[in-house]
Amino acid sequence: MAQRESLEGKIVYITGASSGLGEYLARELVGRGAAVGLLARREERLREIADDLVGRGGTAAWAEADVTDAEGLHAACDKLAAELGDPDVVVANAGYNSSETMKRFKPGRALSIYDTNLFGFIRLVDWALPRFLERGSGHIVGVASMASYFGFPANAAYSGSKAAMRMHLQSLRISLKKRGIAVTTICPGFVKSELTDKNKYPMPFMWGTERATRLMADAIQQRRARLDFPWQMRLLVTYGIGRLVPRRISEWLLARGGG
Repeated sequence: MAQRESLEGKIVYITGASSGLGEYLARELVGRGAAVGLLARREERLREIADDLVGRGGTAAWAEADVTDAEGLHAACDKLAAELGDPDVVVANAGYNSSETMKRFKPGRALSIYDTNLFGFIRLVDWALPRFLERGSGHIVGVASMASYFGFPANAAYSGSKAAMRMHLQSLRISLKKRGIAVTTICPGFVKSELTDKNKYPMPFMWGTERATRLMADAIQQRRARLDFPWQMRLLVTYGIGRLVPRRISEWLLARGGG
């Protein structure tokens, strides 16, 4: 197992930090000595989380930001930099999904999902990477999904946006390897959150949020290239459905549950 780096005094910016994985990851990282910059759209919730973390002896700041607005996101990151300093790590966690069943097909919904999940991530990288390159250090973390390995029915845009994010991160990792900048791709399965609470279909191997973010924080400390969890979902998606089951059969099985 890779050796952990200390997070004491490190500065970490997290998008989608007002709930779910983003909030719990912030709490976990502060518990390990990091200072966190919280980015999300819900100002009141961000303030509550930051105040709670500071009240517990941690270091936290927040800035309202919508990752679909490049100018606003970059201004929010500038605000955090003025308060906390430039980040050592940025975590692109903001994500969004909406069922795309053909019974309720809505033009524009897929574009909205891509704009948040993929282009929101790229907008954060556009702000952070020049700073990392200038000083020759830094760490980009992208929260993709196990859905990035297979196109699940009624989740075309979510699966596709996360797959593109995963490939983008892989390419960045190779390109930045010799420049002192780490890139970590995290692909969770089902984790309890506001996002999964909306799902009406079975979610096997569901993990609690605290358990998931402990593992994610470990991966950040270890500067791991990739983290996929849980292992049962990885086996099912990348080896079971993805490779061992013939495509025609797997697509037929999945289509029975599609809309």
